[in-house]
Amino acid sequence: MNVAGRKIDDRYRLISLLGRGGMGEVWRAHDPRLDRQVAIKFLPPWAAHDGQGVARFRREARVTAGLKHPGITQVFDHGAQAGQLYLVMELLDGRDLGAVLRERPQGLPVDRAVELAAQVADALSHAHRAKIVHRDIKPANLMLLPDGRVKVCDFGLAGFIRVESELTHAGMVLGTPAYMAPEQAAQGRVDGRADLYALGCVLFALLTGRPPFTTGGWAVLVDHLNTPPPLLATLRPDVPDAVQRIVSGLLDKRPGARPTYAGLVAEQLRDLGRPPSRPVPEPPAGAPEPVGAGRPELGIEVFQNEYLPPDATEVNAIVRISGGAPRPEDLAVAAPRSLVFLLGLSAALPEADFRAVRERVADAVEGLDDGVAFAVVAGAEYARMLYPDTMRLVRANATTKAEARAALADLEPSGAAAFGRWIRLADRLFTAHAETVRTAILLTDLEATAESPDELAAALAASTGRFACHARGLGTAWSVGQLRAVTSALAGTLDIVAATAGPTAEKSLARELATVIDATRQPYARNLALRVGLPPGAGVRSVKQVTPVVEDLTDRGQPVGPGTVEYPVDVPGNGACEYHLVLDAPPGRAGERLEAAELTVVLLPPAGDGRTLARVPVLAVLADGPDRPSPHLARYADRADLARAIREGLDAQGDQGDQGRARR
Repeated sequence: MNVAGRKIDDRYRLISLLGRGGMGEVWRAHDPRLDRQVAIKFLPPWAAHDGQGVARFRREARVTAGLKHPGITQVFDHGAQAGQLYLVMELLDGRDLGAVLRERPQGLPVDRAVELAAQVADALSHAHRAKIVHRDIKPANLMLLPDGRVKVCDFGLAGFIRVESELTHAGMVLGTPAYMAPEQAAQGRVDGRADLYALGCVLFALLTGRPPFTTGGWAVLVDHLNTPPPLLATLRPDVPDAVQRIVSGLLDKRPGARPTYAGLVAEQLRDLGRPPSRPVPEPPAGAPEPVGAGRPELGIEVFQNEYLPPDATEVNAIVRISGGAPRPEDLAVAAPRSLVFLLGLSAALPEADFRAVRERVADAVEGLDDGVAFAVVAGAEYARMLYPDTMRLVRANATTKAEARAALADLEPSGAAAFGRWIRLADRLFTAHAETVRTAILLTDLEATAESPDELAAALAASTGRFACHARGLGTAWSVGQLRAVTSALAGTLDIVAATAGPTAEKSLARELATVIDATRQPYARNLALRVGLPPGAGVRSVKQVTPVVEDLTDRGQPVGPGTVEYPVDVPGNGACEYHLVLDAPPGRAGERLEAAELTVVLLPPAGDGRTLARVPVLAVLADGPDRPSPHLARYADRADLARAIREGLDAQGDQGDQGRARR
């Protein structure tokens, strides 16, 4: 029995009972080792009766401890005491939203409810990027702190799963009926969209004081499966239509019809509190170019013909999106990464060099950010997994890093090399991590003699565009041509490490590995989208990339909301890309300033979940007379002609200023 004063694991001293529920007891405790107060949650005794359940609890606890987000309760430790499993967590001073709603049975103010839901969506976005699903989002699991922040509690205790995990068991229905997604109620496979459905139920409750369905007990699951949710306006007439649309999207019974990711929901909710961008006011004469709230390391510029003939039906624009080096604080939110170390070291490599390579690779693994997926492959005629011992990637944490170092100590020389087979193995490992920035690092002193050139070429062709591979040749026996073929096909870099033993050489190899790994942190190297927001009457005729490659993106646009289409863009760090947009001009009168579109660059999953990086409007004025001549831009086949015409249009504006150009 847990009582005040009792010591847990000969470390934590219980102080007072904080609460008791279906998932066990929560106690305030003191941790003398770190001299801080913590919360300890004890699971019911039956939770430790099943050996598989104990293993699952320990594994889930380790995963949960890796969630580092201001909106998620931090897990510090876990264990078992007298047959009871427990978690040691951050002690929170606040009230759960269930208690808040009991005091406000008619619901919270709309702006407050929306902001709280946006905070929860941010936290869910972080967990979903780590492939963790909560499965029991409800007001009682959302703690409101005195400073207004919300913390999501009970990850790992409410039956969360890792997406595509072997820990999913048929027949398990975990969650709270009033907030349970239809697919969860039907005991189907769930992902982060089940949490978004629950978030919709929570937002509904914050606005109305009750969840969408109030049928008693487990019978409410039938409503989740079959009954349309009531409209907010029937219970809360002052709720804006925009809020109703978001809630309706979250409560769609079809997972595929809900928002794709939690970060987009957070962005949409916060957009409700921002002033609308239309109509566009006439800027005062001589006003400085607007500076946006976007991140300065990514810019968007629009070069266009602002003044159009009165009968214009289209607006042409060149859009330049430029990337830049990430700031240090951005590295923590860079896209999730996965790395595979491919090691092919021969017996001819001096023992000191062989040992140095093993140690530097172990150091590189040790330096990986927690959560990075990685594996170490021992190259040979047929590559094998060195760590882990199964065909998968593991998440970097203290345990896996230590295990990888121990496995590297057992690395043995390779008698032959087959780069194509190594590449295919890496590709197989990356397959389950398609949403990450995927990088292979090949270290070898061997020439590929265990396969034919055709086999290598076929492997490279199959893997092109799927991941990057950087190669470092050790010593002098490897083939420059072979490694260059690998790095050229797989968008990697090639360098020479002439020696690896000795302080100077070891530092050189360490720097090489650090450079490659740090480059994978580039947050804007991929997963960007150009979002085109259109006013009534406007449209998109075509979107084409014109530099550094020419590609028609028109058919790749995806609707993401009313009058909003999203196009994939790929802007490398310190680089830039240009796109030609042809837009249907919105209706207007001569002399009227129009907004043909609002362009937004967003960071897509898994790095940013729809966060806005830059925004700029595409403005146009229908000319009201011959004193403002400007050539109408038609569909130019030649980009140089188009750019020249755009420049002529800008020059024709005279002292009106370069309003056709904006940078954020």
